[in-house]
Amino acid sequence: MNQSKDVNVIMWVTMLVMIMVHGAIARRVYVGGNQGWNKDINYTLWASQENFYIGDWLYFRFDKNYFDVLEVNQTNYENCNPNNFIANITKGGRDVYELKEARSYYFICSKGYCYGGMKLAINVKNSSPLPAPPPQGNNAIASLYSGSMINIMPIFILAMSVFVLFFA
Repeated sequence: MNQSKDVNVIMWVTMLVMIMVHGAIARRVYVGGNQGWNKDINYTLWASQENFYIGDWLYFRFDKNYFDVLEVNQTNYENCNPNNFIANITKGGRDVYELKEARSYYFICSKGYCYGGMKLAINVKNSSPLPAPPPQGNNAIASLYSGSMINIMPIFILAMSVFVLFFA
């Protein structure tokens, strides 16, 4: 093998590992679940059932003719005040926002719906917890196979890429 091919192999393997690690950590969280960013939804209840981590992406789905999404500070969140917002998330009604640091985030709809509860407060944590240990007992094998394709696929892709690069 020549030196140029060695460098290419190392570069490809490094890039694939970085993509897999970032993809394994980050997730897209659909704000409001199936109901999206809409009026008459209890976002406090919805957020209490979720965990948010650095690297996650909030995915806001809404009708941009009626709604918008603004990131605001805590005081403006509590008072439904859109003035001096931090960021306007609204682009086209299918908008994403990356959670880049561990802190509290506050979002409101500035078109009057905030007063009816169209606002979201979340607390972002540093990193996701380690996966749970495998179950014990009779259901251990069934549980192991139920979600294994998602866990095995990135490793399979990496192994096949390394194989192709070294032996092709």
